[in-house]
Amino acid sequence: MEHFAEFVGREIREAVRDYFQVPSLQEPALACAEEKLRGGMPCGKLTVLHYRAFGGSDPAVYRAAAAVELMILSADIIDDLQDRDDQCSAWNIISPELALNIAVGMTILSQQLLLTCSFPLERVHLAVRFMNASTLAALNGQTTDLLNEIRDEEDYLAMIREKSAGFVVAACMIGTVLATGEIKEEVAEYAEELGIAEQIKNDVNDLLNRQKGDLLSRKRTLSTLYLLQYLPENNRWIADYFDGTLEPAEMIGRMDEFERALEETGAYLYTSVMIRTRSYRFVELVNKLDIDAYWKNRILALAE
Repeated sequence: MEHFAEFVGREIREAVRDYFQVPSLQEPALACAEEKLRGGMPCGKLTVLHYRAFGGSDPAVYRAAAAVELMILSADIIDDLQDRDDQCSAWNIISPELALNIAVGMTILSQQLLLTCSFPLERVHLAVRFMNASTLAALNGQTTDLLNEIRDEEDYLAMIREKSAGFVVAACMIGTVLATGEIKEEVAEYAEELGIAEQIKNDVNDLLNRQKGDLLSRKRTLSTLYLLQYLPENNRWIADYFDGTLEPAEMIGRMDEFERALEETGAYLYTSVMIRTRSYRFVELVNKLDIDAYWKNRILALAE
């Protein structure tokens, strides 16, 4: 893992230069890739970590990790284009038409990289099948999120299982499959717990982030669903806002009141408990793995 960023970065840059050949496409595509590389590439690291943990030693795993990161990048670009989030990112400072072409290209390029890895063909095919299934599931989750069709906690958890947690599962499973040739359900189970916990954390952080716009888009997350369920009468204006009868400008002017309501109803506390519950379940499942203690501890550290 010592040279992870160097090896994965090389794979991504070379692939973008090879396959995005039109200069007006290649230059912004490289800029998008560089932004992804600066983000630490946590899912690619999960792929390499699980490959090593289950006994793999081929350096081709870095190409597989690059494929995983390009899969995530394509989803990030499409997500931001649809949600109009993160206006400073490399893909939001170019035309949406060009950004869409880059996103589609990154989706196909991720499969191309995985298909050209030097692992046994049956393992590669199994990994690609898992990648494609995860991408399609994420498309369903993104649609639910985009249309804000979340009515309760069950809907919310189903959405993040398909979307963000599904990518965490894919990253872990691709590394596992390439090392063992098998889909290990125990890996999928704890990876999903990790992905759900991380997405709940992200949603809490984004809730009051005006640049992300989650609150201004009236997105229903675990915190807001709990809040709406236990709103006192003096804060019914918040329910009116989420029902669409109050304008975002009014919410912006009452952010302090909104944050107090989150505290007073216990929404933040409930969310924190849910994160810890998922994290504890993750630790419990990882501890059951029959792998070397060194790698088990590396996986357990993900919950910290």
